[in-house]
Amino acid sequence: MPKKDYIPYSDAEFDEWFRNFAANISAIATRLEIPPAMITAVTTAYANWQPGYAAQQTAKNAHQAATEIKDELRDTGKEVVRPLVGILQAHPGLTDGERKILGITVPDRKPTPASPDYVASLPPPLLLLDWSGRGLVVVHFGVNPSNEKNNAKPPGLFGAQIWCRQDGKDWEYVAVDTNSPYTHNFSITKPASVEYRAQWLDKQMRPGVFSETAKCTVTP
Repeated sequence: MPKKDYIPYSDAEFDEWFRNFAANISAIATRLEIPPAMITAVTTAYANWQPGYAAQQTAKNAHQAATEIKDELRDTGKEVVRPLVGILQAHPGLTDGERKILGITVPDRKPTPASPDYVASLPPPLLLLDWSGRGLVVVHFGVNPSNEKNNAKPPGLFGAQIWCRQDGKDWEYVAVDTNSPYTHNFSITKPASVEYRAQWLDKQMRPGVFSETAKCTVTP
């Protein structure tokens, strides 16, 4: 088994170790008549290392902060776009040309025979909730809601219809969304117990069976 190196591996631990070594080496090495040039090389190396390490830490923290801001702004963009796209896609006046201009999904116009029983025969969407944000729930729905990159709708479907009930009250319609996830915002002043269920819709807007319910607590 190889011996453990006395010099720490991580930069943070190395920085503290190097600071202590440089602070104490001069007196000890001078007493032992070590060549002054070797002592000077160590203290100079530490003097160069410390500001370089500090600059790297500052840049690292700035990058992390910028990444967090970027991710938050991206999420905000998606949250405001998806509900609008859901309304647009359901609007009979939206043309395929306008869909192309906006860069949203253009429905397959090839005639595909669809049995009225097709959507009812499909397993309902699975639900996965994220209520880590205040006053909102992100509802992931589909065949694989834990992995949105592999969560395509079954063929021949328009999207999913999402329902919700709060604090045990009656179920209420929330939205139709063509792509997971859906962000549901709340105006509440105290924590609320919320349940969701969803059902597939085919392209004739015929509903399938309801999913199992998913529950969470939303904080204001």
